[in-house]
Amino acid sequence: MSELTSHWEIDGELVFATAGEDLAVHGVDLAMDTVDGALREVRLTFTVAPDLYARVDREELFHLDAESRGPGAERFDPASDVTIEARLDSALLPGIAAMGTDIIEVGPRFSALAAGSPLREAGTWYPLHVTVGVLRAAEGGSPRGGYTARHAAGERPLVLPMLAIAAGAFEERGLDWEETSDDEVIRVHILGENGAWACFVVAREIEGRCTVYSQAPWETPEERRQDMAEVVTRINFGLPLGNFEMDFSDGEIRFKTSVDVSGDRLSGEIFDGLFEPNVATMDHYLPALEAVRDGRLAPRAAVELVEG
Repeated sequence: MSELTSHWEIDGELVFATAGEDLAVHGVDLAMDTVDGALREVRLTFTVAPDLYARVDREELFHLDAESRGPGAERFDPASDVTIEARLDSALLPGIAAMGTDIIEVGPRFSALAAGSPLREAGTWYPLHVTVGVLRAAEGGSPRGGYTARHAAGERPLVLPMLAIAAGAFEERGLDWEETSDDEVIRVHILGENGAWACFVVAREIEGRCTVYSQAPWETPEERRQDMAEVVTRINFGLPLGNFEMDFSDGEIRFKTSVDVSGDRLSGEIFDGLFEPNVATMDHYLPALEAVRDGRLAPRAAVELVEG
């Protein structure tokens, strides 16, 4: 097994997007760990002045919440520049790999990224060490005058930035969400006026795309799939937002709404505009879909039933 750590000296300003005002830090070092040529981990070391660290502290930026701070954090009151070494969320490693195969290619491209791109979101980096007077943890510096974050012990955050927005929206509505086998997907169960179904949020951070799917709680029998395709087409023609789709291989039906936030960031308001129309549309048309599934109505009559 061949393990390699390579470094790129930045020595320049990096701007990170946050939920509020962008945060400008001084970049020091970008490190890439590879194993047999495969990218395993990316770390960034940067410094902030004491007043900016106070903001990081106050707003819990870079996931520096109380539970993530190790021993000594409660006494940490820096009077000089603070050095933070942070690890990139592993789900975003493909974004680094897409920039090139070695640090000489990746370093300049990373430095040139604009705030708001997935790799320049404060929420995609997780601190390992927070220190004063240590330029690089990679150089063997002691964390004297600082603390080690619990992320350094291998703990992973629960969700990625866009999923955090979605999870917060669910919690505000009293909905219990759950993780799935895909790190970029969470699920919530919806109880509408016309039925119950699972709703999935798919957050592709690298592409900057968030999609909400409401999945019908049943599959269309093979002999009804042509009629189902017709009713889905009739419904979609008049929809102002989103679309129904069917998988002909198994008869799965789902309603999709999606937004591209590349170059920007997902907000609670934008997510609400995806989620609320999504579940309302599924609830509204579910009786028509079930009538066609059961063969009780022809596609046109089923649509007329719910559209009046």
